Amino acid sequence: MSQCQDNFTLLEKLNPSAHAKYQDQFKKIHNSYSYYQKHGDLLESDPAELMNLTLKDKLNLICERVKSQTFIELSQRMKVISAI
Repeated sequence: MSQCQDNFTLLEKLNPSAHAKYQDQFKKIHNSYSYYQKHGDLLESDPAELMNLTLKDKLNLICERVKSQTFIELSQRMKVISAI
């Protein structure tokens, strides 16, 4: 997760609007996870496992989106430098 956090921090400087979009997605995952933690004891083991896996998958997906967007932003800046 450290690399994800590093990319997310860098994206804030490179593209604040994209950062805000992904921040909203991270907040939704966090809120869902908090709800799941509070009410997890009400779920049987299979649905609980499915919920946990789904949240982790979504978190990984958002991290990959952030990584991709950060790469795009850096590539665009490199094009400007290369044109000098």
